[in-house]
Amino acid sequence: MPLSFSLPLTRSLHASWLVLVALIVPFMAQNTHAGAPKPAPTFTFKRGVNVSHWLSQNFDHRPYAADWFDEEDVAWIASQGFDHLRIPVDGRLWRKNDGSLDEEKIAPFVRALAWARGHGLNVILDMHFLPGASFDPTNQENAVFTDTALQEEVAAFWEKLAARFKDEGDYLRFEILNEPVAQQNAELNPFNARMLAAIRKTNPTRIVYLTSNRWSSFDTVTDVVLPDDPLIALTLHFYEPFVFTHQRASWVPLPPDMPLIKFPGRVPDLSKTKIPADHFVQYSSNTELTVDQIDEAFAKVAAWADQHLKGRELYIGEFGAYDVADADSRRNYVKAVTAAAERHGWTWAVWDYQGGFAIRAPNGKPTAILEGLPLK
Repeated sequence: MPLSFSLPLTRSLHASWLVLVALIVPFMAQNTHAGAPKPAPTFTFKRGVNVSHWLSQNFDHRPYAADWFDEEDVAWIASQGFDHLRIPVDGRLWRKNDGSLDEEKIAPFVRALAWARGHGLNVILDMHFLPGASFDPTNQENAVFTDTALQEEVAAFWEKLAARFKDEGDYLRFEILNEPVAQQNAELNPFNARMLAAIRKTNPTRIVYLTSNRWSSFDTVTDVVLPDDPLIALTLHFYEPFVFTHQRASWVPLPPDMPLIKFPGRVPDLSKTKIPADHFVQYSSNTELTVDQIDEAFAKVAAWADQHLKGRELYIGEFGAYDVADADSRRNYVKAVTAAAERHGWTWAVWDYQGGFAIRAPNGKPTAILEGLPLK
């Protein structure tokens, strides 16, 4: 016969059942979670910052691998909402005269990798200089693009270096060369292919960044021939309008008393200043600087990318404004650049952490550049 209970007994049993469920369900959930494989980590390289003048382009007050940059800095960068570091390194210092790797020089980068992993940041190893390759206007080198023997030596260096880091996870990416200045744009294509082949011997699945000629320019991107490799990405740099982003920068060179320029704004008549008549910023004299000009430059590259990148990443590896510019103008500028990049689905890394284009002031506080970035 069917079971039947009086109402008080039914309520009692129901209450007991709820207690039992309350005890069992968390136990089952805990054990199911413990036995399930952890989801694979995701590695995003969407919004980054350049750690300049640490392992490259050093000065007397900032020697190679100086302790001004340490784990506290990495933690601070992560706390702002960045997801990766682009670390420029001077490959000429990482290669001994006999062609072997200099582990003592590489050691600071290895420490930085550990700091980055510990704070959830990814890393791009940016080869800022190579033997026979320097973008520095005071000591420019481009022999590696035409000297076959030298190019083979550099390929051997990249092969050793790639093998050195082959067991690192996908949080690490390689950038073949920063801002090449080959005499002919076409010379860069076989160089890129040769370096990529050296890297692929031990790193078949790592993302590798290639770039365009003449300081990774937007203007030379149409001469880039990309290797048939789905795991490459293209990196470009953007500092236009240069007369604004590098105003009064001594290394360009521009005089320290040139008139200050706002963004958006109008460039004064530069012919009446101490800027040499043949300096390339003179073409900006008496012109308007607008957000639309940035959008137009990005749109032109996007049209090329739609045909040639085939879904691969386009990365604006450097952009920024020298801290001589007023705070509002710097905010406006980086807002415009990042908005243009993200409108096209491009990733980016601002220049730089604590140099002349800093996101963090010497007192540890955010600068106008950081305030203009879409991080939080």
